[in-house]
Amino acid sequence: MNKIPATINVISFDLDDTLWPCMQTIMHAEEQLMLWLASRARQLTEAHTIHSLREHRRELARQEPAIAHDLNLLREIQLRQLLQEFDHDPGMAAEAVVYFQQFRNLVHPYPDVLPALTQLKEDYTLVSVTNGTTEIDKTPLRGIFHHSLNAKQVGHAKPHPAIFEHVVKMTGSNPEQILHIGDDPLRDVESARNFGLHALWLNRLAMPWPGDIRRAGIEITSLTELQG
Repeated sequence: MNKIPATINVISFDLDDTLWPCMQTIMHAEEQLMLWLASRARQLTEAHTIHSLREHRRELARQEPAIAHDLNLLREIQLRQLLQEFDHDPGMAAEAVVYFQQFRNLVHPYPDVLPALTQLKEDYTLVSVTNGTTEIDKTPLRGIFHHSLNAKQVGHAKPHPAIFEHVVKMTGSNPEQILHIGDDPLRDVESARNFGLHALWLNRLAMPWPGDIRRAGIEITSLTELQG
């Protein structure tokens, strides 16, 4: 595993678009939620589409930056507002988010993920970190990670360094003993390196490096490149 520095004893992984494709999962979850709402809050779903609800949620996040990192809370507040606006029971909002989350956890890891993580777990402490809401122990990767963190728990979303600070504290390691692997050059590679971690870009689609970000770290296209 020569792409992993010899000093490393902890590897943290981003989740969405690193270990599984994200958008198809979210789209399916939102489609299911709309069907659920249509049977209970028809006036809301007659006035809004999935796209318009996303735009409404983005605007709410801009208006309420203190909660923008907590995506399920943001969704619940949004739905509570809209349910009330269209004369539906706003108490349904919390139940709607729980329903959405069931489908948000129905992820499909890339073929290289489980074999690579199973092997890496033998030699390293594995930590999952995400800005999203996936509950790792309700996915096919349950039991793989020693620790899991999300933006809601730490109060900030990447590229804020809070998640990486928590990884350091919970593992008792120094930053130079931790390797972070993710799909986003800014939120994963740049932010991890700025906090003193090693970083590796998992560039599954062979995308060019963004010109406005300092090129740094090793690049791989599959986790199989880490297997010995």
